[in-house]
Amino acid sequence: MPSAVESAQASGCTVRYVTRLLKVAYLAPDIIEAILAGRQPHELTLAQLFRTDTPLDWRAQRQALGF
Repeated sequence: MPSAVESAQASGCTVRYVTRLLKVAYLAPDIIEAILAGRQPHELTLAQLFRTDTPLDWRAQRQALGF
């Protein structure tokens, strides 16, 4: 599996951007579905999601993100 640096170089993106995208990849499936359907908590914006230190545990994610 390529590192964030390798992925950024290969795609022409910054490491920061790749790291942010990786955070989204590890969200619980029901959280992703809610966001795509527009059913996320009102205060949960993309900026807030990127600033939040989101846990890997899905139950803890729900609690941290207000689901």
